[in-house]
Amino acid sequence: MEKDKIKLNEFIENPEHYFVLLKPVEETRNDIHTIELNVEGYRDLFCMIMDLLKTAKFALDGIEVSTESNINTERYVGSLLRIIEMLIPLEETELLDMLYLKHLNEKNKSDSN
Repeated sequence: MEKDKIKLNEFIENPEHYFVLLKPVEETRNDIHTIELNVEGYRDLFCMIMDLLKTAKFALDGIEVSTESNINTERYVGSLLRIIEMLIPLEETELLDMLYLKHLNEKNKSDSN
């Protein structure tokens, strides 16, 4: 339990170590945030954007793409999955685990009383 208190104090004193996915756009305004997407360069970025647009177009058109088609749907879906993976806040999971453990400890204390 003492170790949890130390971690919680660390969180309170240095929250920037735990909240790393979203960054405020401006120091004076914290209602708008940015998120970092890693790309290998402009070509990769433009290909990713084009894949997103094509995937959206296929979805809107309702086109059923067969395996014999020359449209490379795997690439478009791969781009979507890559972006989704970058948006998952894995760095913040340690914080959530700490808070959940604290909640469980508090609950166990109150249940035992």
